[in-house]
Amino acid sequence: MFTASGTVYRSGSKERIEGASVKATKGTQVEHTTTDDDGDFRIDLEPGTWTFVAMHEDSFPSKPKEVDLMQDSGSIRIDLSRLQGTEEGRLGQGFWIALLVTLGLLIALYVGLHLAFPAKAAIGLWDQDPLRFFEVLMWGLAGVLVYKIIKIGWYLRSQKFYREGIVMHIGHIITTPLLVLVAVLLLSLATLSITLTSGNQLTLDLSDSRILVAVSFLLGTSPWPLWDFIERTAKRVTGGADQ
Repeated sequence: MFTASGTVYRSGSKERIEGASVKATKGTQVEHTTTDDDGDFRIDLEPGTWTFVAMHEDSFPSKPKEVDLMQDSGSIRIDLSRLQGTEEGRLGQGFWIALLVTLGLLIALYVGLHLAFPAKAAIGLWDQDPLRFFEVLMWGLAGVLVYKIIKIGWYLRSQKFYREGIVMHIGHIITTPLLVLVAVLLLSLATLSITLTSGNQLTLDLSDSRILVAVSFLLGTSPWPLWDFIERTAKRVTGGADQ
Protein backbone atom coordinates (compact mmCIF):
# COMPACT_ATOMS: atom_id res chain seq x y z
CA MET A 1 0.00 0.00 0.00
CA PHE A 2 1.07 3.57 -0.75
CA THR A 3 0.04 6.65 1.22
CA ALA A 4 -0.92 9.40 -1.21
CA SER A 5 -0.97 12.86 0.33
CA GLY A 6 -1.61 16.33 -0.96
CA THR A 7 -3.39 19.64 -0.55
CA VAL A 8 -6.45 21.21 -2.14
CA TYR A 9 -5.99 24.89 -2.99
CA ARG A 10 -8.19 27.66 -4.32
CA SER A 11 -7.21 28.03 -7.96
CA GLY A 12 -4.75 30.87 -8.52
CA SER A 13 -4.05 31.43 -4.82
CA LYS A 14 -2.45 29.91 -1.73
CA GLU A 15 -5.82 29.52 0.02
CA ARG A 16 -6.22 25.99 1.37
CA ILE A 17 -9.70 24.46 1.23
CA GLU A 18 -10.88 22.52 4.26
CA GLY A 19 -13.68 19.98 4.05
CA ALA A 20 -13.15 19.23 0.36
CA SER A 21 -14.07 15.72 -0.78
CA VAL A 22 -11.22 13.96 -2.62
CA LYS A 23 -11.97 10.90 -4.75
CA ALA A 24 -9.30 8.57 -6.13
CA THR A 25 -10.23 6.06 -8.85
CA LYS A 26 -8.38 3.27 -10.63
CA GLY A 27 -10.60 1.22 -12.93
CA THR A 28 -13.53 0.13 -10.77
CA GLN A 29 -11.69 0.88 -7.52
CA VAL A 30 -12.86 4.02 -5.74
CA GLU A 31 -11.52 5.56 -2.53
CA HIS A 32 -12.63 8.74 -0.76
CA THR A 33 -11.25 11.07 1.86
CA THR A 34 -11.82 14.62 3.10
CA THR A 35 -9.33 17.46 3.59
CA ASP A 36 -8.55 18.58 7.12
CA ASP A 37 -8.55 22.12 8.53
CA ASP A 38 -5.36 22.91 6.58
CA GLY A 39 -6.69 21.58 3.29
CA ASP A 40 -4.45 18.50 3.46
CA PHE A 41 -5.48 14.92 2.74
CA ARG A 42 -3.97 11.46 3.09
CA ILE A 43 -5.28 8.24 1.60
CA ASP A 44 -3.89 4.68 1.49
CA LEU A 45 -3.95 3.22 -2.03
CA GLU A 46 -2.66 0.21 -3.89
CA PRO A 47 0.28 0.72 -6.29
CA GLY A 48 -0.53 1.99 -9.77
CA THR A 49 -1.92 5.04 -11.56
CA TRP A 50 -4.83 6.71 -9.82
CA THR A 51 -7.03 9.59 -10.96
CA PHE A 52 -7.78 12.24 -8.32
CA VAL A 53 -10.77 14.59 -8.35
CA ALA A 54 -11.67 17.09 -5.61
CA MET A 55 -15.08 18.63 -4.91
CA HIS A 56 -16.34 21.32 -2.58
CA GLU A 57 -19.72 22.91 -2.10
CA ASP A 58 -18.71 26.40 -3.29
CA SER A 59 -16.42 25.25 -6.13
CA PHE A 60 -16.49 23.55 -9.49
CA PRO A 61 -15.16 19.97 -9.45
CA SER A 62 -11.44 19.86 -10.21
CA LYS A 63 -10.06 18.51 -13.44
CA PRO A 64 -9.05 14.82 -13.17
CA LYS A 65 -5.40 14.48 -12.19
CA GLU A 66 -3.54 11.24 -12.89
CA VAL A 67 -0.79 10.25 -10.48
CA ASP A 68 1.48 7.21 -10.80
CA LEU A 69 2.18 6.28 -7.20
CA MET A 70 5.14 4.12 -8.26
CA GLN A 71 6.97 7.10 -9.79
CA ASP A 72 5.55 10.23 -8.18
CA SER A 73 5.92 10.22 -4.41
CA GLY A 74 5.60 13.99 -3.97
CA SER A 75 2.70 15.97 -2.58
CA ILE A 76 -0.35 16.13 -4.83
CA ARG A 77 -1.75 19.59 -5.52
CA ILE A 78 -5.37 19.90 -6.61
CA ASP A 79 -6.85 23.29 -7.53
CA LEU A 80 -10.52 24.18 -7.26
CA SER A 81 -12.13 27.13 -9.03
CA ARG A 82 -14.77 29.06 -7.16
CA LEU A 83 -18.30 28.95 -8.47
CA GLN A 84 -19.06 32.17 -10.27
CA GLY A 85 -22.13 33.74 -8.74
CA THR A 86 -23.70 36.87 -7.35
CA GLU A 87 -22.68 37.72 -3.80
CA GLU A 88 -25.91 38.35 -1.86
CA GLY A 89 -25.23 39.37 1.72
CA ARG A 90 -28.79 40.51 2.43
CA LEU A 91 -30.28 37.33 0.99
CA GLY A 92 -27.78 35.26 2.96
CA GLN A 93 -28.73 37.02 6.20
CA GLY A 94 -32.39 36.27 5.57
CA PHE A 95 -31.61 32.63 4.83
CA TRP A 96 -29.44 32.40 7.96
CA ILE A 97 -32.25 33.79 10.13
CA ALA A 98 -34.69 31.34 8.52
CA LEU A 99 -32.36 28.49 9.50
CA LEU A 100 -32.26 29.73 13.11
CA VAL A 101 -36.06 29.92 13.21
CA THR A 102 -36.35 26.44 11.68
CA LEU A 103 -33.98 25.00 14.28
CA GLY A 104 -35.97 26.67 17.06
CA LEU A 105 -39.24 25.26 15.69
CA LEU A 106 -37.67 21.82 15.37
CA ILE A 107 -36.59 21.91 19.02
CA ALA A 108 -40.07 23.03 20.10
CA LEU A 109 -41.68 20.28 17.99
CA TYR A 110 -39.32 17.66 19.39
CA VAL A 111 -40.01 18.64 23.00
CA GLY A 112 -43.76 18.88 22.33
CA LEU A 113 -43.91 15.42 20.75
CA HIS A 114 -42.01 13.86 23.63
CA LEU A 115 -44.35 15.50 26.12
CA ALA A 116 -47.39 14.32 24.17
CA PHE A 117 -46.03 10.83 23.51
CA PRO A 118 -43.57 10.07 26.30
CA ALA A 119 -41.18 7.20 25.77
CA LYS A 120 -41.12 4.26 28.13
CA ALA A 121 -37.36 4.55 28.48
CA ALA A 122 -36.20 6.37 31.57
CA ILE A 123 -33.97 8.67 29.53
CA GLY A 124 -37.01 10.00 27.67
CA LEU A 125 -36.06 8.93 24.16
CA TRP A 126 -38.01 6.82 21.72
CA ASP A 127 -36.15 3.53 21.42
CA GLN A 128 -38.82 1.42 19.70
CA ASP A 129 -39.51 1.21 15.97
CA PRO A 130 -40.94 3.10 14.12
CA LEU A 131 -40.62 6.09 16.48
CA ARG A 132 -36.91 5.28 16.71
CA PHE A 133 -36.59 6.09 12.98
CA PHE A 134 -38.35 9.41 13.52
CA GLU A 135 -35.89 10.15 16.32
CA VAL A 136 -33.00 9.59 13.90
CA LEU A 137 -34.57 11.82 11.24
CA MET A 138 -35.11 14.69 13.66
CA TRP A 139 -31.58 14.54 15.07
CA GLY A 140 -30.13 14.26 11.57
CA LEU A 141 -32.10 17.34 10.56
CA ALA A 142 -30.90 19.17 13.69
CA GLY A 143 -27.32 18.29 12.80
CA VAL A 144 -27.47 19.61 9.25
CA LEU A 145 -29.25 22.79 10.40
CA VAL A 146 -26.50 23.48 12.95
CA TYR A 147 -23.87 22.80 10.27
CA LYS A 148 -25.56 25.21 7.83
CA ILE A 149 -25.99 27.92 10.47
CA ILE A 150 -22.27 27.82 11.26
CA LYS A 151 -21.18 27.49 7.63
CA ILE A 152 -23.41 30.25 6.24
CA GLY A 153 -22.44 32.49 9.14
CA TRP A 154 -18.84 32.04 8.05
CA TYR A 155 -19.79 32.77 4.42
CA LEU A 156 -21.52 35.99 5.47
CA ARG A 157 -18.53 37.08 7.54
CA SER A 158 -16.25 36.44 4.57
CA GLN A 159 -18.73 37.97 2.08
CA LYS A 160 -18.83 34.68 0.17
CA PHE A 161 -22.55 33.89 0.21
CA TYR A 162 -23.77 33.40 -3.36
CA ARG A 163 -27.38 33.30 -4.46
CA GLU A 164 -26.73 30.23 -6.61
CA GLY A 165 -25.66 28.23 -3.55
CA ILE A 166 -29.11 28.29 -1.93
CA VAL A 167 -30.31 25.37 -4.05
CA MET A 168 -27.43 23.22 -2.77
CA HIS A 169 -28.04 24.26 0.85
CA ILE A 170 -31.74 23.39 0.62
CA GLY A 171 -30.86 20.10 -1.07
CA HIS A 172 -28.58 19.22 1.86
CA ILE A 173 -31.27 20.10 4.41
CA ILE A 174 -33.85 17.91 2.66
CA THR A 175 -31.72 14.88 1.82
CA THR A 176 -29.25 14.66 4.73
CA PRO A 177 -31.77 13.35 7.32
CA LEU A 178 -32.67 10.50 4.94
CA LEU A 179 -28.98 9.72 4.41
CA VAL A 180 -28.48 9.77 8.18
CA LEU A 181 -31.32 7.26 8.59
CA VAL A 182 -29.77 4.91 6.02
CA ALA A 183 -26.29 5.28 7.57
CA VAL A 184 -27.60 4.61 11.09
CA LEU A 185 -29.44 1.49 9.90
CA LEU A 186 -26.21 0.25 8.29
CA LEU A 187 -24.09 1.07 11.32
CA SER A 188 -26.57 -0.61 13.66
CA LEU A 189 -25.68 -3.91 12.00
CA ALA A 190 -22.10 -3.67 13.27
CA THR A 191 -20.28 -2.80 16.46
CA LEU A 192 -18.48 0.53 16.26
CA SER A 193 -15.04 0.65 17.88
CA ILE A 194 -13.13 3.92 18.18
CA THR A 195 -9.47 4.18 19.22
CA LEU A 196 -8.92 7.20 21.47
CA THR A 197 -5.72 9.25 21.51
CA SER A 198 -4.83 7.51 24.76
CA GLY A 199 -4.91 4.18 22.92
CA ASN A 200 -8.04 2.97 24.70
CA GLN A 201 -10.87 1.38 22.73
CA LEU A 202 -14.38 2.85 22.91
CA THR A 203 -17.24 0.63 21.74
CA LEU A 204 -20.50 2.29 20.61
CA ASP A 205 -23.77 0.38 20.78
CA LEU A 206 -26.52 2.00 18.71
CA SER A 207 -29.16 0.08 20.66
CA ASP A 208 -28.50 2.67 23.39
CA SER A 209 -30.77 5.60 22.49
CA ARG A 210 -28.30 8.15 23.82
CA ILE A 211 -25.62 6.83 21.48
CA LEU A 212 -28.17 6.68 18.66
CA VAL A 213 -29.11 10.36 18.81
CA ALA A 214 -25.49 11.46 19.24
CA VAL A 215 -24.37 9.51 16.15
CA SER A 216 -27.38 10.79 14.18
CA PHE A 217 -26.54 14.39 15.06
CA LEU A 218 -22.84 13.97 14.22
CA LEU A 219 -23.66 12.40 10.85
CA GLY A 220 -26.04 15.27 10.09
CA THR A 221 -23.25 17.81 10.59
CA SER A 222 -21.15 16.16 7.85
CA PRO A 223 -23.22 16.04 4.63
CA TRP A 224 -20.30 15.53 2.23
CA PRO A 225 -18.50 12.72 4.14
CA LEU A 226 -21.92 11.16 4.81
CA TRP A 227 -22.68 11.09 1.09
CA ASP A 228 -19.26 9.52 0.41
CA PHE A 229 -19.99 6.81 3.00
CA ILE A 230 -23.38 5.99 1.45
CA GLU A 231 -21.90 5.98 -2.06
CA ARG A 232 -19.03 3.65 -1.10
CA THR A 233 -21.41 1.30 0.69
CA ALA A 234 -23.79 1.25 -2.27
CA LYS A 235 -20.97 0.31 -4.65
CA ARG A 236 -19.82 -2.50 -2.39
CA VAL A 237 -23.35 -3.88 -2.09
CA THR A 238 -24.26 -3.61 -5.77
CA GLY A 239 -20.78 -4.22 -7.18
CA GLY A 240 -21.30 -1.20 -9.42
CA ALA A 241 -18.40 0.53 -11.11
CA ASP A 242 -17.66 4.22 -10.72
CA GLN A 243 -19.02 6.29 -13.53
